[in-house]
Amino acid sequence: MLRVLDPRLRLRHLQCLVALASHRSVLKAADALAQTPSAVSKSLAELEAITGETLALRHRKGLELTPAGHILLRHAAQAIGALREGFELLGTGEKAPEHVRIGILPTAAATLVPNAIRELQARYTHLVVTAHGGTNADLLVRLKLRELDLVIGRISDPSEMVGISFEHLYMEPLVLAVRPGHPLLGHRLEPADLRRYPLVLPMKGTYIRPAAETFLQSSGIGIPQQLVETLSSTMARTLMHTADAVWFVPYGVIEADLDQGEAHTLPVDTSPTSAAVGLTTLGTDELPESARLFIDVLREVAGELRNRNRRPLFDRQ
Repeated sequence: MLRVLDPRLRLRHLQCLVALASHRSVLKAADALAQTPSAVSKSLAELEAITGETLALRHRKGLELTPAGHILLRHAAQAIGALREGFELLGTGEKAPEHVRIGILPTAAATLVPNAIRELQARYTHLVVTAHGGTNADLLVRLKLRELDLVIGRISDPSEMVGISFEHLYMEPLVLAVRPGHPLLGHRLEPADLRRYPLVLPMKGTYIRPAAETFLQSSGIGIPQQLVETLSSTMARTLMHTADAVWFVPYGVIEADLDQGEAHTLPVDTSPTSAAVGLTTLGTDELPESARLFIDVLREVAGELRNRNRRPLFDRQ
């Protein structure tokens, strides 16, 4: 039976649902929406009353959407995105430059995407690229809202990939990187040796964090007490050079440093951490022509990276 759209429904209800799905916390969603936590909780309660469904559950690890919540989220994101696109078409009538809006995860930010952008703009000088960083979850929500045309980086958790397409470009591992001359270089390592130095890991909530933790635990290294969690490559690189920190980092992020001798990898086989790097979209049929052109170039550059003579995962010194 056709369900009549409830006149009580407001845009803030949909925005609340999207923010809760992205941040998995009432407090963080409230901060993102510039509202009070009580206002967010009220909007959620009102939306549940309107739909007659429980849309979210609170657990010790945070807030999770129910199956009904996920169904509504998909359509709420599309509705908000379509509305935003409509407002973007309003204006003076002058033709704006063609835009490609991409989300970049750290693993693709150092080599793959910069090389692709350089090649794209050499061929198509009229295209403007807008690049946004963030976590997998944040960027996927922005993709569903149609704020982004595509997201580039490691594949996300399957639970976040509902209604989303992923194209595999190449495989990439994590590596344990240190500065030249680091005390851990040049001799056989025991797990306890690594625990004596600060360790830099991606933040919790990123898809590569569980892969890093699983490897560290299974290899007997464990998680040291001196731990820094960050998505900032600049800060991680500085800590690696100034604090003798060990940086557990995607190979693509540190590759240029390795090639230039500004970093070395520890003699630890990290190949079990390999995962697919690729591009995520809502479906290529819905992409604007500018995004299609970028994807064509991205595939070419990824092919060159896939076929390059990659150095060993760890330096044998």
